[in-house]
Amino acid sequence: MTDWVSWFRYQLKASADGFEWALAQIPAHLHDQLPPDPGYLGTWSPVRHIWHVTEYERCLVIPSMLQWLDIPSPLEEEWPDDDETWAKVTERGQAAIVSNFQRVRQQQIEFLDKLTTVDWNAPRETLWGQKPLSMVVTKTFQHTYEHGDTLLRMGLWWEVILKEEAEKSKDADS
Repeated sequence: MTDWVSWFRYQLKASADGFEWALAQIPAHLHDQLPPDPGYLGTWSPVRHIWHVTEYERCLVIPSMLQWLDIPSPLEEEWPDDDETWAKVTERGQAAIVSNFQRVRQQQIEFLDKLTTVDWNAPRETLWGQKPLSMVVTKTFQHTYEHGDTLLRMGLWWEVILKEEAEKSKDADS
């Protein structure tokens, strides 16, 4: 493969579209709720997954991409990925969370055009050790698919699990 930019533009766009599709499969009234069956659906609300992926990309991926452009990262903070930081997030609605995700993902897609002459296989020191840019960007869409899988499971099974739990509770009360 020689056209890295086209390949990664497609992957970043497709994984973002799939991620947003996955969220849309979950009824909106559940977006800020914790799912049932944490062993299968996880322990985060759907919007926290979107926020998590967005912050990962904003705090880790974009600064890593900037390394290959020899541009100092404007970001001085660490990735704030904890319950305490999440509790302080005030814009938890689907529209705001998704808008932030779209903005951060679009920044990465735009950076790709500046990386056409870069050796995508040459390793550099990254947050993941000595890795090439191809790994950094591949990790981005892998991470999106990973969380998208959880959101899709929520969309497919959340209400089914709630119904099953209600039936079990009803049977136990009888």
